[in-house]
Amino acid sequence: MAKMRTRDLILEVALVLLNERGESAVTSVDLAHEMNISPGNLYYHFKGKEQVVEELYAQFHARVLLALQEIASQARGDTKETLAGLSVVSEILQQFKFISQDLLGLRERYSSLSESIAKLLSLLNQTIIGLVGLVMDKADVTDSSSAARLLAGNLLYTLIHFGSYDELLGDDSGQTTIEEHLYLHFLPFLDD
Repeated sequence: MAKMRTRDLILEVALVLLNERGESAVTSVDLAHEMNISPGNLYYHFKGKEQVVEELYAQFHARVLLALQEIASQARGDTKETLAGLSVVSEILQQFKFISQDLLGLRERYSSLSESIAKLLSLLNQTIIGLVGLVMDKADVTDSSSAARLLAGNLLYTLIHFGSYDELLGDDSGQTTIEEHLYLHFLPFLDD
């Protein structure tokens, strides 16, 4: 088995630590201590936490783009397929929850990410509008463009903020899954 490169290991550990504590609560020194390496060793691979966050954001961005391309290329207006595609996006958002749950904060603290975040959110919104529009067209909904835009906004809000909502509740009993919330949005369009 090949040994993991130190740079890749730093990114892996950083993702876990940033997801647990949040980006603003983690320093480069915290990351070095978590890895049991000296801060100098960390700085050998990355100039600081900002570069680690930017690298993780690049991974996040690429994975979301790939998922959106895949979903859009297979979109036929089938409600269950649309739900499955949105669940894939949700999984990526949860794997990088320090990003998805603090998009506004990251845009403010990392000017290098601001434009990319805005473009990704716009693309995500437009893709969801298109998916919802196909579902509504298939269901013969009148004035579907306005309804698709509104429902897409609710879906995007649910996708981004679902994890925060869970944490605010604190109690695991009776909590619902993201799939259940997405399903609820599409309930009027399910035929069985």
